[in-house]
Amino acid sequence: MAAAAIGEIDLLALALAITVLPLLSFLYLVLVPPRLRHQRSLEPSTMPVGETSRVVLRAVNDAPAQASPLRISDAADQAVGGGASFVIARGFGRWQQGVSYSVVADSRGRFQIGPLTAKATDPLAMASRTVTSAGSDSTLRVTPKVWELNELPSGAGLGAAGDATPQRIGQAGADDVLVREHRHGDDMRRVHWKMSAKRDDLMVRLEEHPWDPSSTLIVDTRLSAHADHGPRGSLEWAVSAVASVARLLLVGRYRLSIVAPSGTVFESGHAVGPLARQAMLNALTDLASSEHTWLGEAFNDPEAVSSAASVVAVTGLLSAADAAALSAAGASARSKIALVPDAPTWGTPSAEHEDACLLLAKHGWTVATYAQGETVPEAWGRVNA
Repeated sequence: MAAAAIGEIDLLALALAITVLPLLSFLYLVLVPPRLRHQRSLEPSTMPVGETSRVVLRAVNDAPAQASPLRISDAADQAVGGGASFVIARGFGRWQQGVSYSVVADSRGRFQIGPLTAKATDPLAMASRTVTSAGSDSTLRVTPKVWELNELPSGAGLGAAGDATPQRIGQAGADDVLVREHRHGDDMRRVHWKMSAKRDDLMVRLEEHPWDPSSTLIVDTRLSAHADHGPRGSLEWAVSAVASVARLLLVGRYRLSIVAPSGTVFESGHAVGPLARQAMLNALTDLASSEHTWLGEAFNDPEAVSSAASVVAVTGLLSAADAAALSAAGASARSKIALVPDAPTWGTPSAEHEDACLLLAKHGWTVATYAQGETVPEAWGRVNA
């Protein structure tokens, strides 16, 4: 008004422009909003801890009048990097654009990728608007790291050494016969002539009890038993170790049960092969830490442990009560293995833990320690020793 009163037309035009342009910019974004949709794929959608997945996006803009660049943001959990941002500048017209980025997961679990949002501005960049792209979110599944364990420890009663795990021939039932090939010095009275005829080789009966390929794995998920709960802490080490041993046993066609203080984690039942291994990984991927304080709570169903031919426990720090519960639960098992932390290397020296390990050893357990920074195969190899 003052510019008009004093006759300064240029100043008046500038004032009008400063006033009107922001309004026009706002109206432009209201009347011509970006219409964005997308498709997202994860390559792969399932991966072990520490691996990399590639996120591939195809963004499509259906608003032909949208001229300004779009700042695209694809959200993700912080555990997988927090997502990514990028700018697409295509000008007027409908368009589609493919982009990709990588995520690395340091933590086990299921993580959401998305939503995809876009920040648009008017051509003069005086106003902005954020819209959510049409399209579904994605889930990245990060499984525990599974180490390749070459063999079952025969010294602990799990391996196929000599007659320890005889071959089962014939159909399941009362007529099952346990046999092996004839060796020099075998009593000829033990020759099984019917099986020898079938195999075209001398086969002898075994006098051992039938092999029961059942095993219970105990994973200690108690927060109070682990000093380090991070991706490289003893809790995640224990989960990775159980996953590795479980895979080895399932490959060996063991009937498997995994229990934790929070309850039963996995039971293989009659499942075998890749389906059983995948189901086991799914269960351990979703396994959460526990506020329980006594490891004995993993044995609320005593039959699940006492009926197993072998028991493998991967624990945190143990108390005398924990060791007593383990000893009682594995009393009837032929093989009992405990992987326990080397407490000083984890920064948690404990005389009670050392005494608990000695108690387990006195009750027939094979006790091996795992140190901070050590791999599962290194600790597992100590079981044989």
